[in-house]
Amino acid sequence: MELPELEKLPREVLVELVRAYARNWQTLDGLWFGAVESEYGLAPAAMLDLRNWEKMAALEAARIKKALKLEEGGLASVLKVLSLMCWQLASPLFEVEEESDSRIVFCYATCPVQESRRRSGKPVFACKTMKLTLLSGVSGVVEPNATVKCLTAPPDPHGGGAWCRWELRLLAQGVTTNKHELTRI
Repeated sequence: MELPELEKLPREVLVELVRAYARNWQTLDGLWFGAVESEYGLAPAAMLDLRNWEKMAALEAARIKKALKLEEGGLASVLKVLSLMCWQLASPLFEVEEESDSRIVFCYATCPVQESRRRSGKPVFACKTMKLTLLSGVSGVVEPNATVKCLTAPPDPHGGGAWCRWELRLLAQGVTTNKHELTRI
């Protein structure tokens, strides 16, 4: 029996495999979180998940940046890397609402995680800190002069056509500030 060689597979098969791997990864993440939540409660599951995301966001962003051979930073590069992360490939993509060289506002109109929790009768997961950690990790690798600001995310009320809304802002050279902010507008 001849086993398939990745390099020889047709493009369509490779794309479908990437999507399948992303769905597998997201399924494993959800199963892991659900098992920890069932056994120990939501707070311990969230705490452990946050620790994993702190590390994983930066590692995955660095790997994607290297694969894309991204030499330049910039906010557009942050979104490019973000759009290719495993969990993002298995979910509806974010929507860019405002974009300039120094500021981008984007949102997630749908959220498979929150919608799945609703369907199974679980409460909305307060994911603001988790997502802020993830986005800050990605932006720190791709564009160190970027700040991430949460405009709204659970536990904030769901509304305005999106589950969550985020702002990336490029700082002027030499300006320092808190790299990420939790703000409710």
